[in-house]
Amino acid sequence: MDSSHGYATAAVLRGPRSIAIESVKIPETSDDDGLLEVEACGLCGSDYEQYLGHLAGVMGRTPIVPGHEIVGRIAAVGRRARDRWRVEEGDRVAIEPVIPCGMCVACLTGFYTRCADDRGYGLYQTLDVRPALWGGYATHLYLHPRSIVHKVSGDIPSSLMTLFNPLSNAIRWTTEIPKLAPGSSVLIQGPGQRGLCAVVAARDAGAEEVFVTGATGDDHRLELARLLGATGVINSGKNDPVEAVAEMTSGRMVDVVVDVSGGNDAAFDVATRSVRRGGEIVLAGLNGHRPAVGLISDRVVLNEIRITGALSAGYTAVKRAISLIESSRYALEILCTHTFPLGEVERALKTLGRENRPEMDGVEPVHVTLSARGPGADCEREPR
Repeated sequence: MDSSHGYATAAVLRGPRSIAIESVKIPETSDDDGLLEVEACGLCGSDYEQYLGHLAGVMGRTPIVPGHEIVGRIAAVGRRARDRWRVEEGDRVAIEPVIPCGMCVACLTGFYTRCADDRGYGLYQTLDVRPALWGGYATHLYLHPRSIVHKVSGDIPSSLMTLFNPLSNAIRWTTEIPKLAPGSSVLIQGPGQRGLCAVVAARDAGAEEVFVTGATGDDHRLELARLLGATGVINSGKNDPVEAVAEMTSGRMVDVVVDVSGGNDAAFDVATRSVRRGGEIVLAGLNGHRPAVGLISDRVVLNEIRITGALSAGYTAVKRAISLIESSRYALEILCTHTFPLGEVERALKTLGRENRPEMDGVEPVHVTLSARGPGADCEREPR
């Protein structure tokens, strides 16, 4: 099926702190693939690390169109792709970041987030891998035949709908990986968007005690944690987190620690001292490939602590996240603090990284959204 539509507007990252609006040719689609008209794309901490040039390996390559928290409408879809995804043109959908190969050991055993193909949106294929539109910082996105597509409600604001990604991550990291049981206790290290979503995930799974740690300057985010259901918050700049956990649990400590602190030097030490014997620590925050500080392996061995790394979400977690957003059971809209047009992508990234404090309107950024609609998306460079 021929569905060439001219040129898309895209933000292209060409190196550390070098991002500009460019024009990229929209590809023709076939019977097996499709094209998304991007509505909005959420930003997460890895986007800011990518912008700074701190990601390494596959995820550190440029030039690239970033963006992996993608919501939009089907602009074109092939016959076989339509049947596979069960969508029609005009349907509103959310796109999972990983594009699984379906044939590696990880995919065949049900763990496509570990796919050996390293293919996906926003962090993987560069601009030189045709058809180039592999990221959500654009007006259009190419839908690979193996993309995982979820239909979503048309009534949810786009900034809120893009929370499907951090919320699904939090569900997998906080509940699925540690097999969180009702009545459990959880410590979440880091009150960013994924940490705050982890509060919702834990409470929705029946956790009885949910504690959140934050650093100096995180007072607003810690208050959001309380509003979302945290039973206790800890400012590590004012209180010893381990002592606070011990006091709040009457010395029992917690069953699960979820670390999304993004490389806090004290995180390992606090985690291994706050978790009970036989408990589990889930590491889900990237720290720029820096060595772990404060990891005492004897403490892990003697207390039989399980440590698990976690990247992205899976199908069931995404479905659950979409259901939670559409249910309006939790006040997730309080996390949606800033929205910028595509043409102000650099301002959006700097706001996410808390560089642009005068432009934050007195509100600490949590979930920052880039809108593919509205003013400010005019191209600054010639089409590729």
